[in-house]
Amino acid sequence: MNSGRDRMAGVTLVEVLVALSLFAMVGLAAFTTLDTILRVRAQTDGRLEHLARLDRALMIYGRDLIEADPQAITLEEGVLSATLQDGRTLRSYLRSEGTLQRQSGMPNGDPDLTQTLVEEVETLTFRVLDGEGIWHDIWPDPASDGAASAVDLTLEVAGARTLRRLVPLSQAVPK
Repeated sequence: MNSGRDRMAGVTLVEVLVALSLFAMVGLAAFTTLDTILRVRAQTDGRLEHLARLDRALMIYGRDLIEADPQAITLEEGVLSATLQDGRTLRSYLRSEGTLQRQSGMPNGDPDLTQTLVEEVETLTFRVLDGEGIWHDIWPDPASDGAASAVDLTLEVAGARTLRRLVPLSQAVPK
């Protein structure tokens, strides 16, 4: 008295609905995980780019000072200037309109090029260390009778901690 159809051969509507519900929950969990991963990646990329810009700026600053003539370093009104050892190139670092700027030019002339190295600069200070181990906020200081031996930069950037870079200067080459 079998009608030709086995009662155990098919699936019921309830079973199909349960399977669809489980599949939807797994899909939603996968989408949520993927969305979270993409958001974290975007935030990380932004932070890494910001750190790379800061690192580039400090590297350029350090190289300029390593190439500077220690006898030709000046620090006045928050502007650090250094004539490079070729005697023809002047580099100046200053804070202008909330940015750290690097100016390149000829000594006793207008800057030829102004570069913005870091944006959102809250404070920028320089100090010069003389040969006797005394720090100066103005250089050359009449009270000191030697060449600068190091320059300290302190930079506060919005969204970052205070950054400091101490660059020892090369010794003057006798002429």
